[in-house]
Amino acid sequence: MDSLNSRRAALNLICKVTDQKIMINSINADSSSELLNCDELEKRAAMRLTLDYLRNFGPSSTLIKLYVKKTPPKGVLNILQLGVVELCVNKRAAYGVVNDAVNLTHELNGGSAFSGLVNAVLRKVAKDGSERWSKLRPSSLPAWIARPIKKQHGKTIQKAIEKAHSVIPPIDLTLKKSGPSPLPEGKLMPNGSLRVRGGAVSSYTGYNEGNWWVQDAAASMPVQLLGDISNKKILDICAAPGGKTMQLADGGACVTALDVSESKMNRVRQNLKRVGLKADLIVSDALKWHSKKKFDVVLLDAPCSATGTIRRHPDLPFVKTEKNLADLINIQKRLLDCAVNYLKPGGELIYCTCSLLFSEGEDQIEEFLLNNPNMFASKINLESFGLPKEWESLHSSLRIRPDYWKEFGAIDGFFVSKLIKNNSVKI
Repeated sequence: MDSLNSRRAALNLICKVTDQKIMINSINADSSSELLNCDELEKRAAMRLTLDYLRNFGPSSTLIKLYVKKTPPKGVLNILQLGVVELCVNKRAAYGVVNDAVNLTHELNGGSAFSGLVNAVLRKVAKDGSERWSKLRPSSLPAWIARPIKKQHGKTIQKAIEKAHSVIPPIDLTLKKSGPSPLPEGKLMPNGSLRVRGGAVSSYTGYNEGNWWVQDAAASMPVQLLGDISNKKILDICAAPGGKTMQLADGGACVTALDVSESKMNRVRQNLKRVGLKADLIVSDALKWHSKKKFDVVLLDAPCSATGTIRRHPDLPFVKTEKNLADLINIQKRLLDCAVNYLKPGGELIYCTCSLLFSEGEDQIEEFLLNNPNMFASKINLESFGLPKEWESLHSSLRIRPDYWKEFGAIDGFFVSKLIKNNSVKI
């Protein structure tokens, strides 16, 4: 149940995202000043309310304009928008929402002058807002994301992607091959992921036994496309948070996992221990790391805009910018050039990003193949993996959009390309 404490904390977190441009996942729930006065239930509620507000920012802004003639100060507007989302999306009881909203308005500097407005608007929304809400379009993507998506796919698909972003995503689990039981209740997806809903992950059946790990279905596909990897030597570049590392180890590969972040690699180490798998973990910048060792497979899950994960991270459009994108594209190019040096002749290079943008996927591969005549794109037989033909993109790559799998609750956006190093190349 949402409380005054959780609502107050949510409003503070909202300002942290929208004003200070800080991602929610970088906020420490145990030490953040915004959450210090909250118990564990209130902390979780505050985080959820913040994400609900951000996910529904567009329609809540539009709805409020139907009830007020003049836009109120930002703090008051945030309270109104949060109240609208609670009433129209979360279907909370009007009394608690309106009462807390009025109290929070009084806490603002000069807010008492707007308490009557907040009370009146939210009472009207409670009466007829839900009907109006159902006719509103979802939040629009910022221009730097919307423009290329429209160019790539057209306006209709752009709107479908935006609609997919408005829905709270389920949780996907990748199942460990050697320990499929016991498992939580869920729906088995075409690619083998188990889709579950709600609750603390650590409370799911099979958590302590290490029978699965959290990983969106889309993120699991790059490793699945490799097929049999038993005893293959595989380099996993930019390995954290470790979902693909665990997949590779579970498939019987000899895995070397590389990541620049020591704290993130510690998390990978903990996850491997929980599921009873092993990999050689190295903390280093891939662009500076040197090894004479050559690998059968190099998997590069490159740093990217993460625009394919907006349904899970609705704070992203408020924080990331086009400048971030330019820097990331440059890093991706350098990492691709670096990755190929560790491949044996005949070896496979998997390049993937959780981005919706061709500039971080298809365009990168296009340029890479032009500059590396010793590499060629490998045909991915999508149907053999239970994936529709329409998911195929340029150079036989895999392009996953958030509006796919609507019948299952959608999926994260992802790009995967499988490249082969020519056998005739000497090392």
